[in-house]
Amino acid sequence: MKVYQIYDVWMALRKAGANLLILSVIASFICYLFDLLQFLPLILLVILIQSTIIYRANHLYKIDQVTQTFTFPASDLENSILAIVLMQPYWNLMRRKSVPLSTIENLYLDTQRWNTKQQVVTGTTAKGKTKFKQTTKKHVRYCLNVAGAFGSANLDFLSRQKRDEVRNALQQSVKNASIDSKVSEMA
Repeated sequence: MKVYQIYDVWMALRKAGANLLILSVIASFICYLFDLLQFLPLILLVILIQSTIIYRANHLYKIDQVTQTFTFPASDLENSILAIVLMQPYWNLMRRKSVPLSTIENLYLDTQRWNTKQQVVTGTTAKGKTKFKQTTKKHVRYCLNVAGAFGSANLDFLSRQKRDEVRNALQQSVKNASIDSKVSEMA
């Protein structure tokens, strides 16, 4: 029996870093606004600890054939207004979820591609008018949707390789079950 441990450090760093940056800016602004700067170091320490918890919850996908479990970052979409009001998706960043391998029925690969366009200032003309250049930025998101008796989970990855590693490890671990593996390429 084997234990697969797939580390996705970059996605974990992205989530933890975004949390650290956004909450630090908000906390600094609020402390400055209400003249509470003496509490800012303590608040920043709490934010750093919370970001570390987010990193630890999101850096590992574990498929344990001994205990027959799949452990992954909690990424559920909420089904109630109360859960949305209570910011359940945000609190789920700090949690992990384990499901029995026997409950996994389907794996769906999903690659989403999209472009965003924006205007960038390139200089000024001889008459003093601003010159713009339109740039297009390409985005790609790799997802693995795991569905079964436990419900479903949408797992996001920054690279195709990590997504495929998790998918292949899951397919190896649940080979007794008939897993319907489908690929969806959205351009």
